[in-house]
Amino acid sequence: MEVVAAYITDPYGKFLICQRAKNKVRGLFWEFAGGKIEAGETPEEALVRECREELAVEIETGEKLAEVTHRYPDATVHLTVLRARIVKGEPQLSVHEAMKWIYPSEIKNYCFCPADTDILKKIMKTDGKKNKRLGEKGEKLAVKHLKKLGYKILERNYKNAFGEVDIIAKRGDVLSFCEVKTRLNDNFGAPSEAVDRKKRMRYIKAAQKFAQGGEYVIRFDIIEVYRGEINFIENAFGA
Repeated sequence: MEVVAAYITDPYGKFLICQRAKNKVRGLFWEFAGGKIEAGETPEEALVRECREELAVEIETGEKLAEVTHRYPDATVHLTVLRARIVKGEPQLSVHEAMKWIYPSEIKNYCFCPADTDILKKIMKTDGKKNKRLGEKGEKLAVKHLKKLGYKILERNYKNAFGEVDIIAKRGDVLSFCEVKTRLNDNFGAPSEAVDRKKRMRYIKAAQKFAQGGEYVIRFDIIEVYRGEINFIENAFGA
């Protein structure tokens, strides 16, 4: 069986994964969006169609990431994975149980279909390392920018039981809890959209724990870094 799948990435180094419906073979396993190549279709044409049907989005396909042949008990699958990006629409759930945007470093937290194993290893080895280096560079530039504005850096990559904060900085009585978003390209929405409700709640709880007992004005900011340029968004979200 010829199958094609999409390695859909966002500007911040995450990629989209989908959870198979529980009533399907390999139900509740995670996978890339995609499906069977129909007669007369190229892999690119099939992937555009599948993403339109499954996710209600229009995509632009890129280079081939990898291909693998895997033998399941019920079928032998030849899987081709293409890099892709969304050019229109927001992913919608229709045939999957759930979907998430994750970093390559988070792959180990999910149970994927066996055919995806070698492809995921390649992603961790290549994009994972690249994203880590990019993130570290972005944080260094963000720290430099805050210092220029008169902030004192109190913590970097602060962790407690509630989560991790990229940068905690202080100026006067203001404590700034900064999320640094380093963009890979200029195909993006608002940076604040990359910080979802779950992450905001973790930031808020981590901040409350850090500031416990102090008299501070707590502020949640986002620093966006792209090609060495800084976009400092104060009060990006509130408690």
